[in-house]
Amino acid sequence: MSLVIILSLTEDGRPGNFFQMILSQLIVFLALLLVALVYYRLAIKFGIIDSPNHRSSHINPTVRGGGIIFPIAGIFWWMASDFLHTWMVIGLVWISAISLMDDMYTLSRKLRFGIQFLAISMSFYDLGVFEQKPFWTLPILFFIALGIINAINFMDGINGITGLYSLVFFGSILAINRFMPIFEASLIQYIILSILVFLIFNLRRKALMFAGDIGSISIAYFVIYFLVKWYLASNDWTIILFLLVYGVDSFLTLGQRLLRGENVALPHRSHLYQLLVNQLKKDHVVISIAFASVQFLLNFFLFIYPQSFPSPMIASIVLIVSAMVYLLIKKPLQKKFNLI
Repeated sequence: MSLVIILSLTEDGRPGNFFQMILSQLIVFLALLLVALVYYRLAIKFGIIDSPNHRSSHINPTVRGGGIIFPIAGIFWWMASDFLHTWMVIGLVWISAISLMDDMYTLSRKLRFGIQFLAISMSFYDLGVFEQKPFWTLPILFFIALGIINAINFMDGINGITGLYSLVFFGSILAINRFMPIFEASLIQYIILSILVFLIFNLRRKALMFAGDIGSISIAYFVIYFLVKWYLASNDWTIILFLLVYGVDSFLTLGQRLLRGENVALPHRSHLYQLLVNQLKKDHVVISIAFASVQFLLNFFLFIYPQSFPSPMIASIVLIVSAMVYLLIKKPLQKKFNLI
């Protein structure tokens, strides 16, 4: 039996009977687990290790690049689904390859940006963005997409946060798909299975593997793909609230750093989650669960439970209140530890 047949799920993610569905997903899970174990051994052998420095939130050398299983899950799905959405997958391969190289070596920022732009263009082409949206909106969409990539990459700083937050995102997307069936459920399931495998290595006090740039950026690529597809179907900007927790921490931190005249391209320890872990000495896993839980509650009460979208007024109020609560928590911590 070929790999394609072994890894196949039905198009709607529900095989003919429950046993077949469980068996199919178990095989995918075990295949991804095997890939993760092989990569772990290879990373140790070839020295793909994240060594702690003054900006790190960890103290032990740890294998970097474990998020390689995210794009591999996408490739498995592509093979199993008779090569659907090939342009999106090509973009995934490009952006993952350059990110893996950046995990192993130090690459030019311009080169990374160029490949990211190319990959996003491929995903937009796959979705039909260039045909469906007027030309003047394209710079805005590219700007938002590149912003999401950088935000998710910068937020990948403590054990469990990328895996749990991504699990909430794609689990919520799967729930949305039940009343708004516009997504490939089987692709979502493959991504979720890869996240669960990654969490085995990462959701612990002493992580065995970090996602690395290949993990955070490839998962961001998937996030962009699904958000843009949802936006094209709904034409509702409020879907950006699916990334509210990350968005508030990322963009308000960016604003604070700009006001202080810092070089925003350099790594730092200014995010709220970093203050909670590094200054208050809170447990990585606890903070990761807290961030993911807040986002899940927002997704559930704003989208999943009502099976609709929040009004623009409600969404705006949520944005403003979230920003205020965030600053009320963060600024006293910054003052307490002389970080302003």
